[in-house]
Amino acid sequence: MEHKEVVLLLLLFLKSAPTETGPSVQECYHSNGQSYRGTYFTTVTGRTCQAWSSMTPHQHSRTPEKYPNDGLISNYCRNPDCSAGPWCYTTDPNVRWEYCNLTRCSDDEGTVFVPLTVIPVPSLEDSFIQVA
Repeated sequence: MEHKEVVLLLLLFLKSAPTETGPSVQECYHSNGQSYRGTYFTTVTGRTCQAWSSMTPHQHSRTPEKYPNDGLISNYCRNPDCSAGPWCYTTDPNVRWEYCNLTRCSDDEGTVFVPLTVIPVPSLEDSFIQVA
């Protein structure tokens, strides 16, 4: 088999190979978190965030329709009002809102934290087909 065919087979395999999402690295935010657009949805006390478009259990005016530029997606932690950090309304009827369990990024590192994605890669031996 020629080198081009082996490369083509390998590329086709990688394109069709399933990906696995690994554990996320701890997310963080810069400054006061107003630009945070991660997918974290847990408060400092472990409560789950209420969806921004939901009025249950807490009614509020911070909806995605009224604040389309604030990233109020799903139930993710956000800071639409320039508070001290990302926060959310909680799903606990007794606790209206809390700050999220996120840390402030170390600005001097300049690191962006993203979920890890693992793509399985076959060994080169598996790519060769022997012809007798």
